[in-house]
Amino acid sequence: MKKTILIFVFFISNFVWTQEVIGTWHGLLDVGQKLRLDIHISKSGETYIGKLDSPDQGAKDIPATKVEFTNNTLVFEVKNLGVSYSGKVKSDSIDGTFKQGGFSTKLLLTRSEVEKKKANRPQDPKGPFAYLEEEVVFENKTEKFKLSGTLTVPGGEGPFPAVILVSGSGPQDRNEEILEHKPFWIIADYLTNQGFAVLRYDDRGTAKSEGNFNTATSVELAQDAESALDYLKSNPKINSSKICVAGHSEGAMLAVILAARRKDIHSVALLAGPGIQGGELLLLQQYLINKANGVPEKSNKAMQRFNRKIYKIVVNQSNISDARPILEKEIRKALKNTKDDDFSGYSSKEQLIQESMSNVCNPWMFYFIKYDPKSDLEKVNCHVLALNGSRDLQVPPKENLGAMQKYIPSSDKSRMFKELPNLNHLFQQCETGNPQEYESIEQTIQPEVLKILGDWLKSIQTK
Repeated sequence: MKKTILIFVFFISNFVWTQEVIGTWHGLLDVGQKLRLDIHISKSGETYIGKLDSPDQGAKDIPATKVEFTNNTLVFEVKNLGVSYSGKVKSDSIDGTFKQGGFSTKLLLTRSEVEKKKANRPQDPKGPFAYLEEEVVFENKTEKFKLSGTLTVPGGEGPFPAVILVSGSGPQDRNEEILEHKPFWIIADYLTNQGFAVLRYDDRGTAKSEGNFNTATSVELAQDAESALDYLKSNPKINSSKICVAGHSEGAMLAVILAARRKDIHSVALLAGPGIQGGELLLLQQYLINKANGVPEKSNKAMQRFNRKIYKIVVNQSNISDARPILEKEIRKALKNTKDDDFSGYSSKEQLIQESMSNVCNPWMFYFIKYDPKSDLEKVNCHVLALNGSRDLQVPPKENLGAMQKYIPSSDKSRMFKELPNLNHLFQQCETGNPQEYESIEQTIQPEVLKILGDWLKSIQTK
């Protein structure tokens, strides 16, 4: 729910200029903010293998689903992200077009590394640190792979109360890095200085963690968070009865899933977490962001009507295989009277149809559209802190914070639900909440958010 992930692995066959394509290509993608892209191409036998990194998003090595090279034109797609790229390959450049959904922009890749002015991030922690920092590895025992992270531990004897940081949607590193913002590093530094051990980890298939992110739904990602929980419970430095699972965006949803089934979780901190059904949240998010970007109201409402039909089909079908032909029929029906040249940013009507199918018919999205957190929220019986920014356009507070407050049952445990004025989805002080502001804002996280989180965690240690 946070960002466009732009990472691909692709397999290129029958390439004419072998010596010209192997190596690293660099580009700068303009999506309202500038994102560097690095493509690395190598060869294994007769197959060309590529990897694309997005350094500004802290994301690497996500596979493409299709790569072709014909008549000096490179084409690759990442179906589960609805992404495609097509470009003419020359000896020292690839001149092409990047597309995702209805968005399209020119993208030139060259051999020269893109120089981008380093963003000023004044909140990034600066050593020396008054705590211990340890690289750790723990196992997802269900799927048998290892996850890597950083455990920060206060000085002293312990055992210490602990916090697990769980990132939002899309493959993210342990710092939840986006546009050179590293919010989880800042949170970990603050809380460890307040006396809490903090574990933050790379998502599966990202940075140093093993596993496959592309096939994972929120169910499997919750298993990873549970693996982190089990690791801390077995660590002698940690007070196993005082562990908080703190999630941001989808990470808050994963914390709720865990708290619904694990009664040994002391507390959860839900930062901009979903409280309504996934499909409804996506519709609300799309409408508000389109409005912020100047999409005409008539067009915006038309998109809402169409997407609502699509999401309803998903909700009513038990699996992707059953849903796929019904979805395709509905999409083709909606586009029946349009012509190929009516689709700006697409080579044809068929390309739009296939990309629309890919946007929905992937494991993560299919599950998320159907998931309603109500039943899990009703089972949460630990201490709860839920925070939202008033200008959050991705997980709007009225609907989501309101649902959490409604469904999480009252008990003798601490309950705090708070909407914070003028903050966006990343908890930055902002003007509009539009995601296009994220990069230009120097602040990574409003200091009041850190104080609220730290003070609340301290207040529940004797409960």
